Amino acid sequence: KATKNPFRPTGEDAMSYFVGAKNFPGSEKFEGEDAGFAINGGKGWSKVVFNNHNIALNGPTAIAMGSYDFTCATTGEVSTVEYTFGYKRCADGKPRIFLHHSSVPYDTYVPKTEFVEVPDQKNLLIGLVTGALAGLAYVH
Repeated sequence: KATKNPFRPTGEDAMSYFVGAKNFPGSEKFEGEDAGFAINGGKGWSKVVFNNHNIALNGPTAIAMGSYDFTCATTGEVSTVEYTFGYKRCADGKPRIFLHHSSVPYDTYVPKTEFVEVPDQKNLLIGLVTGALAGLAYVH
């Protein structure tokens, strides 16, 4: 986890995150937090499956979001990670990543035990509009 140094503005800094501080000369400041995501701390990945949720084309750029499943090469354990990638074409015409964020999904879900019974959609809409007009905000 990149906790002390979450942002990696240079190629060298990013390389430490992906291959591990001990495997990349000059990355001593990242030791203890960079085990090498791309090499799974030395265990490797046997498979990666992308599950795109949406891809938005915005002129010269594209944004993709979804999740990917990484299968550990030694244990077979599958880790799901959510991602967002931004792509743009470089001078050579090839699309390349200019923005990236990945994180493990939040999994502490506590279901609500209180329910509001609404007789029909018309009454729900009237209630929402009335609340908005009165300057009230209710988040459920």
